[in-house]
Amino acid sequence: NGPPRPAFSAMAGLTDLLLATQEPARCAAAEAQIRAAEESSVDQYFTALAQELAGADKPPIARQLAGLLLKNALSSKDPTRDRELKGRWAKLPAQSRTHVKEATTSALIAPDHNVGKAAAQVLAKIGAIEIPASEWPGLVPLLLQHVTNTDVRARQISLITLGYLCEDLVALSEDGTAINDSISNDILTAVVHGMSDANNDTKLEATRAFYHAVVLAQKNFRNERERNFIMEVVHKTCQTPGAETVQIAAFECLVQIATEYYDYLMPYMDTVGPFTWETIRSSPEKVAIPAMEFWSTICDEELYLGDLMASGQVGGRQPLNLIKQALRFLVPLLTETLTKQQSEEDDDTWNLAMAAGTCLGLVAQVVGDDCVDLVYDFVRANVQNPDWKMREAAVLAYGSIMEGPTSTKMEPLVSQSWNLVQALNDQSVAVRDTMAWTLGRIAQFHAKIVPVKELTPILGDKLQDVPRVSANVCWVIQVLAENMAAFSGAAVPETTPFSPFFPDLAKALLQVATRPDADERQLRMSAYNALSILCSHAGNDCLSHMAALLQEMLNHLDQSFRNVERECELQGFICGVITALVQRLRAQVLPLADRVMQDALRVMSAYQQVRGGAPSLQEEALLVVAALANAVGGNFERFMPHFAPQLKIGLENYEDVQVCLMATGVIGDLCRALEGKIITYTDTILQILHQNLQNPSVDRKIKAAIMPCFGDIALAITGEFEKYLAFVVQMLLEASRTKLDDGPRNNEEWVDYLNTLREGVLEAYTGVIHGLRDAGKLHLFKEHVNAVLHFVQLISEDSSVSESVMKAAVGVIGDLVLAFQQELAQHLGNAPFLARLVEFASRSTDPNILQTGSWLRSLLQKYGSVPSQ
Repeated sequence: NGPPRPAFSAMAGLTDLLLATQEPARCAAAEAQIRAAEESSVDQYFTALAQELAGADKPPIARQLAGLLLKNALSSKDPTRDRELKGRWAKLPAQSRTHVKEATTSALIAPDHNVGKAAAQVLAKIGAIEIPASEWPGLVPLLLQHVTNTDVRARQISLITLGYLCEDLVALSEDGTAINDSISNDILTAVVHGMSDANNDTKLEATRAFYHAVVLAQKNFRNERERNFIMEVVHKTCQTPGAETVQIAAFECLVQIATEYYDYLMPYMDTVGPFTWETIRSSPEKVAIPAMEFWSTICDEELYLGDLMASGQVGGRQPLNLIKQALRFLVPLLTETLTKQQSEEDDDTWNLAMAAGTCLGLVAQVVGDDCVDLVYDFVRANVQNPDWKMREAAVLAYGSIMEGPTSTKMEPLVSQSWNLVQALNDQSVAVRDTMAWTLGRIAQFHAKIVPVKELTPILGDKLQDVPRVSANVCWVIQVLAENMAAFSGAAVPETTPFSPFFPDLAKALLQVATRPDADERQLRMSAYNALSILCSHAGNDCLSHMAALLQEMLNHLDQSFRNVERECELQGFICGVITALVQRLRAQVLPLADRVMQDALRVMSAYQQVRGGAPSLQEEALLVVAALANAVGGNFERFMPHFAPQLKIGLENYEDVQVCLMATGVIGDLCRALEGKIITYTDTILQILHQNLQNPSVDRKIKAAIMPCFGDIALAITGEFEKYLAFVVQMLLEASRTKLDDGPRNNEEWVDYLNTLREGVLEAYTGVIHGLRDAGKLHLFKEHVNAVLHFVQLISEDSSVSESVMKAAVGVIGDLVLAFQQELAQHLGNAPFLARLVEFASRSTDPNILQTGSWLRSLLQKYGSVPSQ
């Protein structure tokens, strides 16, 4: 290989440079010099870092940092950047890549364990690039040699490397990259061999590597003999004496197997079932928790298969009904484990009792009514037990099974056990807290069987309890309010069971929000959230109380400005309630509109002050303004000169994605409120929207949200939109060219984005067509019709398109046919995409889509183009 190459001049003092990154005074300059070196020559950058990593005479911290930089030069969490880095490595000269690989391999068995781990990460990243391309066939055999080495350290570091490598290969396989079966098999063989090592540290690293390797072992799991051997090794490793960390890792592997290979589990359950139950019952908590997780995972898989069956997508797979078969053993174990909580203090640390509650909740979702009697026997036997742990476990078990069983099954039990509510007066704070949570669960899943009239006064009283309990009582009120529609069947009912209690409940929640201890347990937030939901879902017979309540909330907001630094969060909560009240009061808010707007702008100004004058926007205040615009309509015009600068801040602040998205959404609200009067501001708005679309740094979610804004503006200003038409259509054309293949493969997030973008483009076209038609200027759009037709054709041929996009496509074609009549109908003829649209609409179960499809078909028949089916 010849002598090692000298580092290039920009990295001449590389060791010193790396050490300097750890010193605050020198860090920025050193990092800048390292970045400059990378940009200057990638080849030399890799070579110099690899030499540093391999340098036995170098300080261990410098070697570790060199390894970290190499790893970061090979991969990134950002998918686009990751592809760039992988491509960059592949383009390096073969000699350079070989040098880096050899140097890194030599660092694997460095005396310093952390240096070895750094080298392991680098080798794994290189392997993840080269193994799928069959460019480094020697890596896995090299690591396999180390696994059988007599040197314990060599065995461990090779297993660590295999673990890192498998983790990366699994990610690649999930993205659709094929991993050669022989590679997977060799890795699995080495890892399983390591799990039988006499040294527990080696066994631990092998078991951790197995967790990832087993995902690649589909071929092995299809072979019964190999599968039996794998399950035997995992079972044996779960029982490693005197090594909790190994046992924990082994049970986590069992969880992984349940996730990946559920279909193969049945023959092993007679062994695995009792073994996990005994572990949960008698092993230390850290070991028992992953054993419990095994059963939660079985639940997850059976719920998933149930969903697939319900949607007709099961593809030959069938649930094994393992939970149902294990029910009479599993439920008593879970209820017993609920009693193992250590303290009445509400500690968020995950523990075995919490894991049991989660598992019981999943069991109830899987088996529904079948678990109720088993659990209720435990509840009845322990709800008055002298030991608070038993009482709390009883109430927790009851609450845990509310999701899954039918209301028909639960109603008689809830009626019989309504005396359980007395647990809200229990001397144990844990029991009171859990009882409040359980009431929330009953309200969440069985709202109709809650005796609201009897319960509400009790809830009002218990709002005065300690913050921990009071916060859960707030949640009960919130959930009941959200489900009020269930009592009447109307979205906004005239009256609800809460109506007689509305004034007192609102007053009580306001008192809670202003308690001296309201900072504890997020009580203040819980109270304002409950009040907001109470107002949103109240019956219309409560509207008479809401104007006074709005004034009270504005008073609360005024008081919050005394300490702006501390009260920004509080102002957000208050604004949430104000938004709900404005939405309900609609035009009745007019007498208070000036004050609402003034206070919203004041909150925005205070927020900017706290942020050191930075151009930023308070989200909740922005929602208040949007609600006010919708409520007062054209009367909002007088507020626009004051609000327009704030809107501009929100739209330009694309780095705060959530605020920019909200500000973009407000454009539609303003268009609907102001109609043609928005014209004063459209030049500025469209200029910013154009900048955001052209800027590659702007989040794609914002770009998708911009599309419908063009339609909103066109609908508002009708004929005045003529001057923007060419520019807007160009934006829509560019967006419509985005295809499924432009994003990462098998990526749900990308598919969701593409559907949102396409729906937005179609909504924009609809708005433009209607706006121009209203002004008698539809002829201006004629030259763009073919572009819309081509876009809809592409949509109709894409299997990833959502129902809402297809619905929008049907609507746009209908609008065009209605606009251009025979001329367009004859031009379309029997276009295949028309038949696909009509067929989609006719097969839908959505009444709106059926209606739109029927409308389109009648237009086509009227104007002479009936698609063949």
